[in-house]
Amino acid sequence: MDRSIHPGLVNNLAMRFMNVNLSEEDRRRYLATALERIMQTYPTDMEEEKTMLMLAMLLAKKVANHTPSLLRDVFRTTVNFINQNLFTYVRNLARNNIFLY
Repeated sequence: MDRSIHPGLVNNLAMRFMNVNLSEEDRRRYLATALERIMQTYPTDMEEEKTMLMLAMLLAKKVANHTPSLLRDVFRTTVNFINQNLFTYVRNLARNNIFLY
C-alpha cells in the first residue's frame, strides 16, 4: 500500500498545504482529490471505506514525513476528512472491537 502513493502526489499535496491562505475546506478537497487518484489505481479486493481510511492515514504520514512543519495541519485535515467521510465506518469498527489494545 505504501508504494501505491506516488512521491509526486505527496509533493503536490504538501505544496498545496503550505499555502497559508487555504481554508480547511480547500485542504479537505485537495486531500479528497489525492485519495481519489490513489483509489483509481488500487485493487478492489478490500472494502472501499477500509482502503480509503488506510490510504488517508498513510498519505498524511507521507506528507508529514516529506514536510514535517505540516504535521499539525495535515493531521487536523485528515481527522476532519475521516470524520466527515468515514465516521460511520470508523464507529462500526470501534463497536465491533476491531481496535484491540
